[in-house]
Amino acid sequence: MILTLILMLIVGLAWFAVAVLPSLAAGLATRSINAINRHLDRDESFLARRVPQGWAARLLDLPLIALLAIPLVLGLWAFFGILDEVAEGDSLVDLDKIVFEFFRQLRSAPFDRAMIAITGLGDARVVMPVTLAGLLALAALKRGRAALYLMAATAGAGVFVAGVKRFIARPRPVSIYDGLAEYSFPSGHACMSVVLYGFLAILLMQAATPAWRRVIAFAALVLIAMISFSRVYLGAHWLSDVVAGLAFGVAWVALLTLLYLRGDAKPAPAPVFASVLLAAFAIAGYIHTNRDVAKETTRYAVPNLNSKTRP
Repeated sequence: MILTLILMLIVGLAWFAVAVLPSLAAGLATRSINAINRHLDRDESFLARRVPQGWAARLLDLPLIALLAIPLVLGLWAFFGILDEVAEGDSLVDLDKIVFEFFRQLRSAPFDRAMIAITGLGDARVVMPVTLAGLLALAALKRGRAALYLMAATAGAGVFVAGVKRFIARPRPVSIYDGLAEYSFPSGHACMSVVLYGFLAILLMQAATPAWRRVIAFAALVLIAMISFSRVYLGAHWLSDVVAGLAFGVAWVALLTLLYLRGDAKPAPAPVFASVLLAAFAIAGYIHTNRDVAKETTRYAVPNLNSKTRP
């Protein structure tokens, strides 16, 4: 019952983010643009006297810059704040242990299988085919700039996560991997799901109608949130690992989106691009579900009740 309520809350928050936040952001952007135009139309205004005429059009980008700067700054602030807490072993570490124990007590076989299937959607076995399909589709559609940004998004996030994992070397709650993947901070699944599915959603929304933009954003948010939740539920990560991965992923996507939209961001045909992505996602997800879920049940087995949780 509690797990069902948590999943419903995740879906509800995603709906709120799609249904309410865009209208608030649009209203803020409209008011900002109108205010800038009013000042530029007045020769005697402070702004008009000091801004060169060639720069006037650039000021209209300020609302977009401001809206993307908010998740960029907040994401970096959250990531480095959590990093400091983890490095110092402060109260956040104690919260991690409480959350880990809470979900360990709630686990059940049906939810385990569902979460294992969902967590696999953030594995390299799904992420890489979807990324490759996106790159090939963008190249075929002659959207080379978008392909370069997609490559930079995924490659940059992957290198960053690997570097931080090696530097921090934080053990996972339970030892379920080998090598570099044995380290826990930050969550690669959470970070890569934001970067890949989030940036692909932005590319898709460029050429979509307002109604479809809401559908795309909602689907991406639910997918990202479910993958992230599955990592905590299965005990693969501490809560702080997942939140830090999400925070950096949001900041990285915000930065790339800002740079991408300020250039020649020619949208890809949404129906064609979406069809390729959905086909790749469906095929890779189907293979993962049918081939890997049963094998992964052992990896993600409920930790022994008598085992000691790692610090």
